[in-house]
Amino acid sequence: MRSKIPPWLVGGGAVLLVLAGAGQVLGSAHASDRPGGAGDSSQHLILGSPGSAQPQTMEKFLTAVTKDVDSYWTKEFKDSGLPEPKVSYKWIPAGQTAASACGDGADGGGLGDSAAAYCAGDDTIYISEKFATDIYNGSLDQSLPGSSQGYGGTMGDFAVAYIVAHEYGHEVQDELGLLQKYGDQVPAMGFELQADCYAGTWAKSAADQNRLEDGDVQEALDAALAVGDFEEGNLSHHGTPEQREEAWNSGYESGDPSSCDAYLSAA
Repeated sequence: MRSKIPPWLVGGGAVLLVLAGAGQVLGSAHASDRPGGAGDSSQHLILGSPGSAQPQTMEKFLTAVTKDVDSYWTKEFKDSGLPEPKVSYKWIPAGQTAASACGDGADGGGLGDSAAAYCAGDDTIYISEKFATDIYNGSLDQSLPGSSQGYGGTMGDFAVAYIVAHEYGHEVQDELGLLQKYGDQVPAMGFELQADCYAGTWAKSAADQNRLEDGDVQEALDAALAVGDFEEGNLSHHGTPEQREEAWNSGYESGDPSSCDAYLSAA
């Protein structure tokens, strides 16, 4: 498949794009919990080639998924005649914080245990290992806006992979100059739904390579529902649970990044 990514100029600016609203109350978990630890009989996303060693800690899992998503977008950009995308990533250990070019978080103390964001100012994806682990084991279901109201839920490795692919989607927007081109014209929801759609196109590529297991797609759909919010009158509204689910599924069904352009034009 030849992607139809439009070759807009790269944009920048100190823009922090987050997965869901701030102020989440996190449950307890251990950042060292491995995806697929002892006693876990669920099926998992295969990273790399079948039979290859799989990551054993959340830190390694986040890195492996990021590299997997990066490989997908590198190919898409190359097929469209665009330079290879470049992005940095920082996984924040439980109980620690990280400073970014986009500010120091809602409380001024740095990005911490609730972090899942892309900062255009330093071109870096920030994800807390505790946040990712709490997504993996379902500890956040009562504090995320959608799942706390009965929409979806977070559980499993592909729910975490959805988060990583979503944040990488914001990096793609930055690479393509969409943040610069539409930042003052399109509400936050348009960028968030497009990032969900982009995450779905990556998942479709993994499915086409027979690297998804039973339940992976449902984990992503449930996670998209879980992070949807109901603050439709708020400028930071990211999309309702149904809109987040539809955006991811739209990307998955099409497998074509250009289909995600509609979320900026319709916003």
